[in-house]
Parts: sequence; structure tokens; C-alpha cells
Amino acid sequence: MPDAFMKHNATLSRPNNKKTPCQNAQQVHRDSIPHIDSKEIFGAEIQYFRLDPRYWETVLDRFQDSGLRCVSTYVQWRTHLVGPPDKRHPAGILDFDGRTDPSLNLLRFLDLIHQRGLNLNFRCGPFCCNEMVHGGYPPWLVLGDPKMMVWDSQNRTTQGYWIGKKEGSQPSYLHPDYLVWCEKWLTEVDAIIQPRLASRGGCITMLNLDNEISYIVRDGFLDSDYNPVNVAPGGYWHQFLQGKYGSRVRLVDPPRHVPEEVGRDLPLYLDWIEFKTWVMTEYIRRLRAIHESNGVSDVTFMTNFNPHRPEGVPTRMPAFEEALGKRGIAGYDFYRGVFMSYSGYHSMARVLKLMNATLKYTWSAEFMSGTWNKLLGNTRVSDDHMRFMARCALAQGCKSICWFMFHDRDCWGDAPVSSHGHARTSLEVLRETPRILFKEIRNWDALVPRMDVAVIYDLIQHQHTAIGDPMPCADNALHVGRPVIDAVSAGKSSAEYEGLFRLIEQCGVQAGAVDILCDPERLEDFPMAFLPGSAVIERRALKTLRKYVARGGILVVTGPLPRRDERGRMISFLAPDQFIWHSEWIAQDPPEEEDLENIHKVSEWMESQGICPHVRLRPSKVVSWVDWQDGGGHREFRQPRNLGSAILHEGAGETVLFVLNHYCEAARFLVEFGRHSPRHLVNLSTGAVHLVKSKRVELDIDRKSAEIYRVVFPNEPRKKLT
Repeated sequence: MPDAFMKHNATLSRPNNKKTPCQNAQQVHRDSIPHIDSKEIFGAEIQYFRLDPRYWETVLDRFQDSGLRCVSTYVQWRTHLVGPPDKRHPAGILDFDGRTDPSLNLLRFLDLIHQRGLNLNFRCGPFCCNEMVHGGYPPWLVLGDPKMMVWDSQNRTTQGYWIGKKEGSQPSYLHPDYLVWCEKWLTEVDAIIQPRLASRGGCITMLNLDNEISYIVRDGFLDSDYNPVNVAPGGYWHQFLQGKYGSRVRLVDPPRHVPEEVGRDLPLYLDWIEFKTWVMTEYIRRLRAIHESNGVSDVTFMTNFNPHRPEGVPTRMPAFEEALGKRGIAGYDFYRGVFMSYSGYHSMARVLKLMNATLKYTWSAEFMSGTWNKLLGNTRVSDDHMRFMARCALAQGCKSICWFMFHDRDCWGDAPVSSHGHARTSLEVLRETPRILFKEIRNWDALVPRMDVAVIYDLIQHQHTAIGDPMPCADNALHVGRPVIDAVSAGKSSAEYEGLFRLIEQCGVQAGAVDILCDPERLEDFPMAFLPGSAVIERRALKTLRKYVARGGILVVTGPLPRRDERGRMISFLAPDQFIWHSEWIAQDPPEEEDLENIHKVSEWMESQGICPHVRLRPSKVVSWVDWQDGGGHREFRQPRNLGSAILHEGAGETVLFVLNHYCEAARFLVEFGRHSPRHLVNLSTGAVHLVKSKRVELDIDRKSAEIYRVVFPNEPRKKLT
């Protein structure tokens, strides 16, 4: 075993109680954020610099007429750059008033937004992505001194944003030279932002701190960031270790390879992943501090997560939110195929469940409305898809949406509005959604999706996956392989975590996520909790589980029992009579191919323990359809699994039901209420009334569709649809 690993492990045997910023963010306090009015955040992206200015007012009028409230727009450094930096222009010569190009007249665009009484999310990076050359960075940043860039484990600069042009690198987030450039740019835009803040009578309500912070998707274990500013003696890596373990810690180099097997040297690898989170959250703090020093503080700071799998590693959600400050909110960017698959739904639902469990506010900062092509071919984004995707997200607790994009632009087509402002059929989805949520429903913000059982998110399981994952941002594939810990391959626990949500929902029951480190008390809200099998478990998590079962909670473990803690030491798990253990994995199958016996097994566990769901859904009969088969001809296809969802929302004296059909065929579903005896349901789109008899109602739902119902109880007055 390498000496560095032995030395590192030795220092970890005596950690002190000092916490890193990431650890300080572990406990969620949902009352620590001012009330958020979701109606004022619902919006879409309008990019003034990609529109002919003659159409700005037409597009904004379409936006206002739709009922949306918050315009989101990138304000890109490179876009406004018209000359190199000099003594008078430290960030470069910038055009914000359109003197060189009318499409750069940001000041006029802001005036138009203010005149219409709309809100604005001002997204000034410094990095913006957005299919732009260099992601909106000026060329000297990404083509400059290699010493300022992100380095990989082999001390090579990593690839930057190569979408628009295949050149350049990513600046290292905490490199002092890069932060000086950030300050120069943000000082320029803050002079525009500060007098236009909503608190001063202006339109700017939100401010984006960078975009999809993840080293431009190069946050894999060995990809980032080995820049000397981090890993040289006295650098941030050593400061991080001293902050976590005390000033007397023996400092070691970070890992530079992924071994086939990990054991007592596990802490070194976990610390390197946590350090990535630490750097990214410290970067958020530095950007926020620059804005605040320029007088921009009375605003909602936000940032956004790009897809990661497993979610939350290393982009740890509560740590990012904590770095944004007391009023800050962190949103997730959701992009799916042009007709959302069952797998795509569960990926989105799972992320939203974790956001509900760990963040003060759940929303989507970018939500797909259009696609990355002008020549659409088979990539049309229909209004059916947009409606279904939006309602699936709302059903799982997403409180507000910012659609991306509102209009067509270069490298983007099939948006709700053309680049000239023509309305398309999908615009109706943007119009009807806030109407239902804020007119048909009395208090959308008070409604909470009710979950019946829990699936436990133990961070260390997914950190094990991330050690071997070469590209965590590639969310279409989950890494399974090295390193092995006590015969358990990386990725197996993460796959079990994902699959358990599907198995439980296919039983007609809803599972909520519990981040056992972030909010351990949340576990007490559930009578039953499922823990994916794993090689490792944090001692704090084990302590919480012991308390949970001692108080009568029912714990189910599927897969191997953990044998090590976060420091690589051997542990004793719970006594065998304290939990239900199935020694084999049961949730590793691909979506829509789950083992029917395992679904039945999960159902039996819940029924035998008397789990009474808020609402249970199942197809009235096995769903089948006739379609073409490989090799020619057609045949009947049958799907014996339950691909429907029912999610009940309650709050402020109101109850709302979402019913989702994920089949490719229309289907009838039997919905049974477990804790309520409603009189009838009212479809909030059509006004149709469905009588509930003996707590049961049958609903007919079109393929890949979702309906929203008001649940009406006896003696409750009828409410007309607006």
C-alpha cells in the first residue's frame, strides 16, 4: 500500500470537531429563507443579443400575455466585448448601449422589461455556456496562461467549453488571477444591476452566480483540479484538510489514480471528492462577495445544477445553497428527450425528491422548451411533451419553472415563440401552467407532495461511485466498476438507490428521499425506509438508523450490509432482528424491465407492515398495444408493470392530485385513497367531475400525459374553474 495512503489514514484517526463549509451546510432549516412567491419566479429565457432588436417588444409582449413573470437572460462578457482591456477599461471595452450593434443595447432591453412590470433573473456568469464560443468568456481567459487553468491528475490543462469552437481551457476557480478578472467584469455589470434592483424600484429580482458550476463538466475524480493553487504545499487542498482535521494534520498529496480496490485508504479518496465540493462552493462565495462589495446584496442570488449521476456528487446541493447566502436558491436544469421516456421521468423525479429533502426551495432554473437544432427532422418538441414534462416535475414537488428557451435563436429551434415573435402551439403550455397553479389552486406554494415510504440517500455510497466515474455529468450512463470495496463494485449502490424508487412506485406507492446526513430528523416522518446495500456507511448515518429502528421505524436493506465507515474502519451494522434484510440486490434492472418477483417482494414488505399510502394507483388491466417489430411485421406488446403515478399534494386546507400515464398507450387507472374519503375530483384543465365511491375512482389518461385534479370532500363548497 502506498505510503501516502498510510500516512493519510493515520492522520484521520484523530479528527477534531472543526467543520468545513460543506459540512456546515448539512442541516436544512426550511424556515431560514424568506417566503418565496413561486408565481414571481415562473418564467423563461429571452436572449436579447440573439434577437433582432425590432422584435424585442413583440417577444416580450408574448411573454407578458402568457402570464409568466420572470424573464431570464444571460449577459455575456464575450458578447458585449468590443475591444481589449486597457487602463480605462480593465474588463475590456464593453458595449451595453448598442453603440456598435443595436442587439447589444442591454440598457434598452432592461427598460422594456421594467416598463412591462416584469421581473428579471440577471445571468452574468462569468461563465454562461449557452452554445456560445468559449461559453461567454473573453478569449484571453481561456487561451491565456496555462498556469491559471484547471489541471488534471497528469498536470495537463483540461478541455474548456468546446461547443462553439474547439479551443481553450477552463480557468481554475480559485486561482487569484482568474478571480481578479472576475472582479473586473462583475464590477462593470454591477454598475448596471445596482440601480435596477427591485429593492430600488427596478426589475432585477434574481442574480445568477456563474452557471452549472462543474469545471465545464470536467469534475470527474481525476479531471480536476490539480492546479498548484490547490495542491501545492500550503494550497487550498492543505487548507481544506487543516480545516477538517486540525492544524496538526499531516498533509498529503491528493490521489492521482483510481485503484482496483480501496479499503483503509478510503478517506483519501472521499476527501478529494469533498474538496471538489469545497472549491466550487468557495467559488460561489467569492462571486457573491464581489457583488456585495459593489453594493449588490438585496437580491436573490441563485445558481443552477447541471445533470449529474449520481446526483449531488460532487455538486452537493445543500452546500451550494448555503454558499448562496440566506436568500439564495439553487435550481436544477432539466433536459430530456423530445418525448420523455419512463427512465427520463424517474431521473427527473428522483432529483426533485432529493431537492425536496435537502433544499429550502425546489425549482428548475432551466427547463427544456425547444431543442438544439434548427433542422428538426425527428426532433420536434411537441406541446404534448412540454406539458407532460412540466406536470411530471410539478407532481414531484417542483414549485416553479424557467423554460429554456422562450424563442428560437441560433442553434435552437421549436421554442414556443419564433425569433420574430410568432406564437406556436406549445406557448399554450406556458400560458396554462401558471393559470392552473395560481388561479385554479388557492395556494400552490403551501402544497406539499405526500410520500409514503423513504429511500435513504447516504452520500458515501454515491461518493464510492464517483471515485471511479470518469464523467459524472454524463447522466445517461451510471458508472459501475472500480474501485471495489469489500467485493462491492462502485456504482452498484447508486443503481440500487435509483431502482428502488421505480420498484416502489410500480407498487402504486410514492417514495420520498431522505438525505440521512443533511436532515436526519426527516427519517422520522416515514414508517418504513429502504436503504440500498453498500460496502460503506457513515457513522452518523448508522447512529440515525439505530435511533430510527429503536423508535419503531421499519428498515429494509436490499443488498450487502456495510462493513466500513467513512474512515475505512470496520463496523458492526444493526442486529439482525432490527431490520428486514434481503441479501441480494433487487433493483438493478433497467427501467421498464424490472423483475416482477422483486416488485411483488417490495409490495409484500409494505403490505405486511401495514403501510397505508396516501393514494394508491394501478392500471385497471394489463396495458397492451400493437406495433411494428424488428425484422418486419407487427405484434402485440404487453407491459405487466405499473407505469402510472399518483401523487397527492396537501396544504393550507387544499388537496390536489396528479395522475401520470407513462405508457405509450392510453390507459385506465384505478385510484384508491388510503387516508381520505373524497366526494369527487375536478379536472383543473377541463372542469370534468369524477365521482369517488368508497374511496375509489377510475380515471382514463391519454398516453404520456398527466392530469391535475382538485380533490373535493363532503360539505366542501364547489369552486368554479376560471
